[in-house]
Amino acid sequence: MKNIALLGSGFIAGVHMEGWKRIPGANVVAFFEVVPEKVRSFQEKYTIPHFSSFPRLLEEKEIDIVDICLPTFLHRDYVLQAAQAGKHIFCEKPMALNVEDAVAMKNACQLNGVELMIGHALRFWGEYRKAKELVSQGKIGKILSIDAYRLGVSPTWSVISWILQQNLSGGAALDLHIHDLDFVNWIGGKPIEVFSRGVQSVNGSWDHAQTSVRYAEGIIANIEGGWMMKGTFPFTMGYRILGTEGVVEWEFRSGVNIEQRGEANPVVVYRDGEKEEKINAQDDDAYYLELKYFFDCIENHRPIEKATADHGITAVRVANAARESMEKGIIVKL
Repeated sequence: MKNIALLGSGFIAGVHMEGWKRIPGANVVAFFEVVPEKVRSFQEKYTIPHFSSFPRLLEEKEIDIVDICLPTFLHRDYVLQAAQAGKHIFCEKPMALNVEDAVAMKNACQLNGVELMIGHALRFWGEYRKAKELVSQGKIGKILSIDAYRLGVSPTWSVISWILQQNLSGGAALDLHIHDLDFVNWIGGKPIEVFSRGVQSVNGSWDHAQTSVRYAEGIIANIEGGWMMKGTFPFTMGYRILGTEGVVEWEFRSGVNIEQRGEANPVVVYRDGEKEEKINAQDDDAYYLELKYFFDCIENHRPIEKATADHGITAVRVANAARESMEKGIIVKL
């Protein structure tokens, strides 16, 4: 049995709460939130104790794990507080607004002997895991290029619209784009060069990006991401991986706010001289699976190897290099 403190009560905190409820031995004993309306809504649904002070929560409750579902600009502060209190930490993506903060978070956890995992859910998403598996098995030969994309309408769920303020969220170039940047890092290896072009929204935030990343092994990745789509444009995501012996492709459209993420489209493999192969790679909910993996590592004293702090730092580094490239019109070396 492990006691968990959930920080935040927004959309993703609710997703995490549903995940924790499915994990035997995981006991969410309290949540932290400072916005009264959100407190009422969350408590009505989950009836767990609420705290408006994180230090007081730590004083009054026996906590083993802190799950941080707060806005990105708060991640560093609360990770450092949790680490100094000796708690293991799951922190939502993006890890931080910048590399300096992300490194400070990793160092604090190492110094205090606690585990830190970052919520890069695509590493647990069935269709993305299948792509990694097929590549690792050599199913399409040596990888030449990767295309990935993630497109949606502007998010409307954040308090005071913090998600739309670049200084608080990093804009879509960080908050949304980072999903696929982490995915292509997972496939491509060590990123060495970034070039990006983007579109700024009316508030000056880089909210639509087309980024090219070059990897040490010669792989080129092209990633498109943004939340400037209009009307009822459905949340759309997918990838295409070209190898010397074949192609792996997947696309999915899942409602405005990924409501239909439980539905499935097949992963398709194309190889010369062969009939296309359609693979049903749907798995359980990725947000549940990442929490289950983290919990199992803590419970069984195993080190975190998936969605590590280093993976989170690299993703932030590439995302911020993309933003620098857009701002200056230059290739950024990593």
